[in-house]
Amino acid sequence: MKNILPVLILFCLITSCSQRPRDGYELIEQMYEAHKSNWYETLCFSQEVLHYRNDTVTATEIWHEAYKSPGNLIIKFNDPDNGTGILFINDSIFSYRDGALESVRYYLHDLVVLGLDINTVLPETTAERALKCNYDLNRLAEGQCMGRDAWIVGDTLSNCFWVDKSSHLFLKMRRRSGENSREVEFARYDTVNGYPVATEIRFYDNEGALSMIEKYFNITPDCELSPAIFSPSEFNNAKW
Repeated sequence: MKNILPVLILFCLITSCSQRPRDGYELIEQMYEAHKSNWYETLCFSQEVLHYRNDTVTATEIWHEAYKSPGNLIIKFNDPDNGTGILFINDSIFSYRDGALESVRYYLHDLVVLGLDINTVLPETTAERALKCNYDLNRLAEGQCMGRDAWIVGDTLSNCFWVDKSSHLFLKMRRRSGENSREVEFARYDTVNGYPVATEIRFYDNEGALSMIEKYFNITPDCELSPAIFSPSEFNNAKW
């Protein structure tokens, strides 16, 4: 019996993540269990940003970003010393231009919640935040997403997100409110220092046309970040 017990424990751990989740709440638990021991608390990277119109690149930029779980994200546009960018903290977005704070407003960043925090934050906390983003966690369906078998959480006619069945990685979200629609795909994952990192993000407009692609580079998981980086008063001085 002693020799069989470790095998049974391993079997239970494997099947708990492979069995069909009953709803979005259980799927969030499975995602957390699948990744909590192999995910980063911080991530530093730069990205090439390609803006599209009618399938043609109209402009390109370079953004520099740093993330810290849970929910902290700073983005500096182009020259990191020009004082222009945005900061997400405490469910708010701070916008800066040329070194000056332009605006502050409530913003619960669901891509951070579902694509990043979900892997390290307790499932009940993620579920609460997903509900605040108006995802119906009682609705769960099966489907395809970018050629992969996926779970679909929520209402596909309004707000929903897709999760890869085999890897339990976030794939896509859709938000619709009136005539406004937004779809975002985590189109590619690469392994960086042993971690799965989404390295290509695709954004689509109201008509379903590609509007922007982000391509990550200079990626460093578990980078050292000073808490001051995420202080609104220190945006101009923030470096990583």
